[in-house]
Amino acid sequence: MTNHNWNIYPLVLGEADVSKVLDTFWSLSREKTMVTVPILAWLLVPTFKETPILVDTGFRDANRCQDVHGLGPHRTKPEWSLHAQLKNHGLTVEEVRTVILTHLHYDHAGGCAEFPNAKFIIQRTELQAAAAPMVSKKLDFGGQALFYDRKDIADLVDPLWPQVQLIEGDHEVAPGVKCILFENTHTPGSQAVYVETEFGTAVILGDIARNVELNISQGIPPGLFYDLESTYRAMIRIKNEADIVLPCHDYEVVKKYGNGLKEGKF
Repeated sequence: MTNHNWNIYPLVLGEADVSKVLDTFWSLSREKTMVTVPILAWLLVPTFKETPILVDTGFRDANRCQDVHGLGPHRTKPEWSLHAQLKNHGLTVEEVRTVILTHLHYDHAGGCAEFPNAKFIIQRTELQAAAAPMVSKKLDFGGQALFYDRKDIADLVDPLWPQVQLIEGDHEVAPGVKCILFENTHTPGSQAVYVETEFGTAVILGDIARNVELNISQGIPPGLFYDLESTYRAMIRIKNEADIVLPCHDYEVVKKYGNGLKEGKF
């Protein structure tokens, strides 16, 4: 039997100061403090003959996160650039041929223009929602677009359009790597990435859940979602199917998996 296992590495592309209430639905939390979270991408490196895959691309510009989206402080530095983070693994942006976007929020889809040779795998429903978000323009944060950045989406629907691969529902990207649609969870077209590793199935969440202990282990939904029941059912499914859960805004996973995955449930 062919081994289709992958190694997975977190790439730190920036960080942000956010409220802890984002971890808990309807802000029903006694924890009201601010915390610093990383902005992560994930590098998938095959243990067999296949090309590496990148999941998500970070934000476009730290100042834009505050000025356009009305959010708190965001930071980056040269060693957190896509170029530098990929170089740590012996890769260049030109060598990346496949980028999976879990969803199209500003902190996940801001670096797409850095990849001249990549195809971008996106759920069709997500691109539709991002291009015409259902939101009042009176809202004074979120860029009047529910945290979709108009420049990111414009890149995808015009200069990068020939590189965009729209999918509908679950899709195998490569042996051992699947996109699983969790519709109307964090966003209308959010997808998780299921990856086969030597330690079992790892699931890269995007923002379907933010905090593994609260959202997955305890089943308390996160603060931002489209449909509560869809989100709750997604968390149950992920808990049942994942051996390793990888959120995109948790420094604990950077500490634990910075040098690659290790054995252990969640």
